[in-house]
Amino acid sequence: MEYSPTIGLEIHVQLATKTKMFCRCDNDAEGKKPNTTVCPLCMGFPGTLPVGNETAIEWGTKTALQLGCKINKFQRFDRKHYFYPDLPKGYQISQFFFPVGEHGKVKVDYLAKDRKTKKEFSVGITRLHLEEDAGKLMHVKDGTLIDFNRCGTPLAEIVTEPDIKSPEEARMFLQELQRIVRGLGISSADMEKGNFRVDANVSVRPKGQKEFGTKVEVKNMNSFKFIEQALKHEIDRQTKILEEGGKVDQETRGWDEKSGTTVSQRGKEGSVDYRYFPEPDLPPIVLTDKQVKDWQKDLPELPSELKKQAEGFGLPYDRVIELQDTGKIKDFINIMKQDKELIKEPLLVANYPGVLVDFYRWAVKEKPSSIILKTVYKAMLIGVSIEEAKKNIKIMGEDEIEKVVKQVIKDNPKVVEQYKAGEIKVLGFLTGQVMAKTKGGAEPALVKQILEKLLTK
Repeated sequence: MEYSPTIGLEIHVQLATKTKMFCRCDNDAEGKKPNTTVCPLCMGFPGTLPVGNETAIEWGTKTALQLGCKINKFQRFDRKHYFYPDLPKGYQISQFFFPVGEHGKVKVDYLAKDRKTKKEFSVGITRLHLEEDAGKLMHVKDGTLIDFNRCGTPLAEIVTEPDIKSPEEARMFLQELQRIVRGLGISSADMEKGNFRVDANVSVRPKGQKEFGTKVEVKNMNSFKFIEQALKHEIDRQTKILEEGGKVDQETRGWDEKSGTTVSQRGKEGSVDYRYFPEPDLPPIVLTDKQVKDWQKDLPELPSELKKQAEGFGLPYDRVIELQDTGKIKDFINIMKQDKELIKEPLLVANYPGVLVDFYRWAVKEKPSSIILKTVYKAMLIGVSIEEAKKNIKIMGEDEIEKVVKQVIKDNPKVVEQYKAGEIKVLGFLTGQVMAKTKGGAEPALVKQILEKLLTK
């Protein structure tokens, strides 16, 4: 008998707001000592009262809009009860009954493993809701320590429909979701740092059977590679149990990357186990039509829209994916839109958008001499970085330049008198004289600075 897998995902996106979800503690705890970015509220002390983070509400709504969700203008926070050492209050403030948004859809297209075929699928978004994060357990030789720095960090939880049919599709959807989140600028969405965390619900059933199989939750996957490996293993594990006439238990399992297996952690809770009820210390959130429309107008282009634009310029799909993966797709589109000649050469521009944009930004910022510009540009065209190219150019130091400047001042007394009489424009002539004597080996900005300093003595 053949079996079909069904996968649904729960993704926690850590929002990069300045402060935490319900208090004014610093939300950036990276690299800081344990338990230093905390206060009585996020530590769960009695008598403290939460205050909602307006930016988190805006960012949550924007994310839901970008995922095609219907926005709930009436939202409310609830208490989700469970015991865990890193949850000091004994409950988590979350949104269960009235989330930010519901019923969205994300379209995903990607390059198949043959690097030629374009594949497409859609994933329904059940809901997006906001909540606070718990702390972090650190297991050491003699026991377990708790770092509460992360307590209260704003999270946007995105729950998908069970629409994903393979580990490969799960990986591709998550990579697309990461691009969407990063495009909004609300999170770095770095899996290894824990600000883009994924839990997967997996089941298998005989092909043709309408009813879903028993759902197993898989946790502790901190990379796209491990997500794909964990899902493949769990599908094989469940399939083997059913083939042998056994029964799959509903449970939560963790991914062990060392053994390449999932490991049972605990029985899976249902929503009734959390004893949800409305958070009494926070008023409901009521959004206006104007707020939602303004946030909608402020949304960036979706990664899928950028890919369509790049394809529209005649660029093959495999090259579009390369530009997207290297973060150069926007540069490519901007160059193609601005130059009517280059629009005829999409492959040429695709080869060099990074070079063109990096070179332009450096040239505008540092304003180097024409000789340095030409030398660096030629080097970049053959794959040399700006910094490496500059190392191979003999650029004069300040002391060397000052000697040349003094000589130019000495050789041009009349021009110096004009400058001191208020004719500032002659500074350009003196700068040109210095640049000629240094054969382009001096930075113009530094030459001008030294001239002004010596001429005002």
